[in-house]
Amino acid sequence: MAARFLSLVLAISELVYAQNNWTMTSIRSVQARVQSVVPIWDSTNGVWVSQPYIPSDTAFADEYRATLDTVNTASVEGALMYVQSEGIDQAIVPGCLRKTNMSYIWFFDIHIVQPTYGIAQYGKDTSVYPEYCPYMAMDNGMCTPTGTTLSKTCLQVFGGNGQPNIGPCVGGENRTTNAKAPYPDNVWFSFPGSCITQTFTAKTDACRASQKGGECPFGTLPDGVKCTYSYSILGYISIDDLVGITSLVNTKTNQNYASRNEFCKAGGIEFNSATGKHLPFWDDALNITANSQRSQQMIDFYATIVADPVKGKNMKPLPSLNTLSSSNPPCYLNSPICSSAQYGCRRRLYAQVCTVCSSPASDCVVRPSTASPFPTLQKAVGTAGSASGTNGGSVQGNSATSISIVLPNLLILLVAFVLI
Repeated sequence: MAARFLSLVLAISELVYAQNNWTMTSIRSVQARVQSVVPIWDSTNGVWVSQPYIPSDTAFADEYRATLDTVNTASVEGALMYVQSEGIDQAIVPGCLRKTNMSYIWFFDIHIVQPTYGIAQYGKDTSVYPEYCPYMAMDNGMCTPTGTTLSKTCLQVFGGNGQPNIGPCVGGENRTTNAKAPYPDNVWFSFPGSCITQTFTAKTDACRASQKGGECPFGTLPDGVKCTYSYSILGYISIDDLVGITSLVNTKTNQNYASRNEFCKAGGIEFNSATGKHLPFWDDALNITANSQRSQQMIDFYATIVADPVKGKNMKPLPSLNTLSSSNPPCYLNSPICSSAQYGCRRRLYAQVCTVCSSPASDCVVRPSTASPFPTLQKAVGTAGSASGTNGGSVQGNSATSISIVLPNLLILLVAFVLI
């Protein structure tokens, strides 16, 4: 009897522990972001950082924080979609600069551990990628509102307006069907930094403290509780160099064009949908295969920059896909969808997103029969009977408790014990 009782206690303990203490296993994802400026090399810390948005913020911590402070990124393979669809068409974008002065593409090596409430809330949502929450559009350092109204997803980052406080969950969704730039491997991501409801220049220390965001301090890896993402900048490329503008000669100066602005003012056309004129780099812009090849051309171009001892100084190459996949956990550890998928899930792209396999394949990983199924996690709730605090979501309230799930299983075990 004592042995049976001990076995029962151990079984209950294991069940409670699995459901109350689950945390996401860290993933590594390489992504890209279109920028108007080059990053700054900080020789003291040996890393690239961003120019701060407030000129007085000159401390290293400010420069590091500014880089992924409530911004969107893209999969490396889809980074050109934004440039192609919104930035280059001189029939639509006035003046000689690309929209928002798109000039560079930065490459990031990112580590992510989502808050547990985020996985509890969206882990079975097939409209987002496994391991991610819904994508949030972000402009000028804040969630992009509709008029003056912030989205439900944005409010859930910190439990605003009575929404459940799921914490600063990184968003990730497909963006593959743009009519002007169909890139089959384009994924957009959203990184909720601190004070997500205010623009870069309006963020205050008090707001940053109350809406903590997910970005880790320099040198800290995410744990899903204190912070949810960290990054390093691998390097960057010039879009003008990539598309060939700086390889063309200005006949008025007999020198190569220094920029798209100079090229345009001299009568050059990068892309014009009305006239059909464009640089060879943008040939066949509406063709999916051509766009995939264009992305590969960009990846190859970055490799040549990194290999150049002058242009590539302090830059690092993109890790191989094999290196990334071998360093990442199987998808079934972090996703209930992948845990129960008949043919498992595979990791794809430099971003290492998980996709459900529709048939057996060598890169599809099925949860072994010996591995525990994905635990049932209790979702956070709003202000009525709140299970999560309202203090930013990144320090408190991110361990998804499951008492309502544990109790029925506990009763089953007790009944079984009595009947034996």
